[in-house]
Amino acid sequence: MNDLYLAIINQLDNGIILLDDQLNIQLWNTWLAKYTGKTEDEVKGLPITEVIPRFDNNIYAGMFEKALSNGQKSFCSAAMHQYFVEGRCSNMKQPRQNVLIRHLHLDDKIYVMIEIHDVASVYERIRNLNKSLQHSIGFTKSLERFAYYDSLTDLPNRKFILERIEKLIQQETIFVLFFLDLNGFKAVNDQFGHLQGDLLLQMFAKRGSQFICTQDVLARLGGDEFVLLVENLTTLDEIEQHMEEVKALLEEPFIIEGQQVVISTSIGHACFPRDGITANQLLNVADSKMYADKKEIK
Repeated sequence: MNDLYLAIINQLDNGIILLDDQLNIQLWNTWLAKYTGKTEDEVKGLPITEVIPRFDNNIYAGMFEKALSNGQKSFCSAAMHQYFVEGRCSNMKQPRQNVLIRHLHLDDKIYVMIEIHDVASVYERIRNLNKSLQHSIGFTKSLERFAYYDSLTDLPNRKFILERIEKLIQQETIFVLFFLDLNGFKAVNDQFGHLQGDLLLQMFAKRGSQFICTQDVLARLGGDEFVLLVENLTTLDEIEQHMEEVKALLEEPFIIEGQQVVISTSIGHACFPRDGITANQLLNVADSKMYADKKEIK
């Protein structure tokens, strides 16, 4: 047999046995030698039924005969036959093996080739592949969350809201963009410290998230600035009513270190397409109106 063919057969991750027309072993690949502890020199020329007693059965003799006489291929499932080749360690758990028996014509001679596949090994590779895929998917989701969500409040971030605005603009969906800024946030930081200030932002975000509808988005731009995107508000009365409801909800006291903290919220708004046709235009308009609202409070 060609040396290249032999090298390839000995690299395979399954057993390969070649029988002559008398069913004597002519090839016993490296996988089988490692698995059984029997070298090719030890088994070559011996009847297959002597080396692998499980093949000493009329059903397998018929398969070998059909492979030699008319080239018929036969398959034995592990579900029915479990295993054929025993491992070198007597205390090891016996594997589940599929067996494929086929005709082979090589160098003007007829052979029977037996392929032995360790099903447990295949399942293990599939399981490891699934684990790897799940890890990859989980890592991808983590990266996506890092890119689109604020790590402190777990709200969508600036990148997320800008892309959402651009998408709604492309779809020509009517929406209102509210720009929110917390009044007195610096005083909270000065009085309680930055950790408590962060806690206030988290509490603010949680309360605001409970207020919005499914299709709406509350996002943190940075610091104590937030954006609320609301679809399908069409009239000025609806917009003003929505702003008052948001203000009332967020002005309810927050409890920090056992003390009530009351803050107010300045809000400005911009409507698409009336106040702008790009995300930056709409943000600038809403930001300007928010500062005008803040001046009135002062």
